[in-house]
Amino acid sequence: MRAILAAAVAALATAALVPAQGQSQPPFTFNKVDLKLLEECEALDQQFEKRALVYHDAALEKYLTGLATLLLPAASLEHVQWKLHILRDPTVNAFGLPNGSIYIDTGLLARAENDDQLFGRLAHEVAHVTNRHAYLFKRSLRKKTVVTETLGIAASGFFGGIGTTYLLESAAGKPGEIGIIAAVAGYPRSFEQEADESAVQRLKQAGRDPAQLVRLSLLIDDKLEPEPVSFWKDQPTMKDRIAYQKALVGLDKDPGAGSDGGGYLDRMRVVILQNVQLDLDTRRFRTAVAGAQRLVAGYPNDAAGVFWLGESYRLLGPRQERLTDRELTREGMRTSYKQTTHRTEQDEANWLASTPEGKAVLEANQKKSEELFRKAASIDPKLPEPYFGLGSLFEQQGKKEQAAEAYRRYIDLCQQPADKERAQRRLEELTKRSGDK
Repeated sequence: MRAILAAAVAALATAALVPAQGQSQPPFTFNKVDLKLLEECEALDQQFEKRALVYHDAALEKYLTGLATLLLPAASLEHVQWKLHILRDPTVNAFGLPNGSIYIDTGLLARAENDDQLFGRLAHEVAHVTNRHAYLFKRSLRKKTVVTETLGIAASGFFGGIGTTYLLESAAGKPGEIGIIAAVAGYPRSFEQEADESAVQRLKQAGRDPAQLVRLSLLIDDKLEPEPVSFWKDQPTMKDRIAYQKALVGLDKDPGAGSDGGGYLDRMRVVILQNVQLDLDTRRFRTAVAGAQRLVAGYPNDAAGVFWLGESYRLLGPRQERLTDRELTREGMRTSYKQTTHRTEQDEANWLASTPEGKAVLEANQKKSEELFRKAASIDPKLPEPYFGLGSLFEQQGKKEQAAEAYRRYIDLCQQPADKERAQRRLEELTKRSGDK
């Protein structure tokens, strides 16, 4: 599960709560506090829908539900109603709420490579719900003050999400929601290992490749953006998780991508395209480039994919496509994360472009962007978006006449009144600035 920035948590009573291997768990008896957590989960489900954070695609939902159905326990569980949702969030994450709602972020769907990886992650989340980990974790926290402190830091420390950020912010200072925070952000080591054990077992039982659970963890651990680096006391890092998963599967080296015989990229194409836009909206520019590159590699003549790759490079600006070795160190990650979160997007871009290295990167990325916009326009001459992209790019470069020409072309092709009006305003402002000078 995704790690969050948190204070050191007081001693967790997990050892007494997790049964020894081979020992069955006693029946779970709900108390008043557990039922309160259940109510909060139901309210969160409603808020996700109300805020339009749930991504709806009937065919994809049906397919994912079919995968998840194979993992559900035969017997019904008290106060669990299994539902699968796709969360409109670029964070590479999935989580299971204790009421049975399983959420898969669009970011995870966009990063995963095949169905076996999804199957393994779904099995992991189902195990968390089935084994009542959210309730047990909440019960194990002994001091309310620690819970409150943890929630407050968690809410301020999470980076890059949309639905998960809303959740953490809404939970800040509400000790009753610590079970939900753990479900989304990660459990103590014993719970994570228990869920991984269950996932590997289910992958084997289904005739799927258990090595793909490790492969997905490696993809998640491949850091493309600055992220928080502190963890609470007993939460495993992703590298810890990978080592444990490899031992479970019996691997002595990192596994490859496995088979995409089920047409994963075809099935996820629209989701990946949507997630590129979410990445750009949340300043995850490197991740957007990687996602768009994957689409263009699979669909080189898809004008929409080529356009979004061009837009990703335009907004990447003076940033390198990958974090440097220095930035990937613990201290470098902390510094980069702080700089990113304390500057506006424009301030960050201006600061990076003020250096000779940043200026060179900016020029290279702008060149790629222009080439891709022109390629998209040549693939589909009636597609208006490449011309708006060119207008924005030329405006950034101070090429006012070329920008105006591109905006006019966009206005001629655009069929959406609101979008056409937006371009008209940009053109008028550009013309006004040119006249003033």
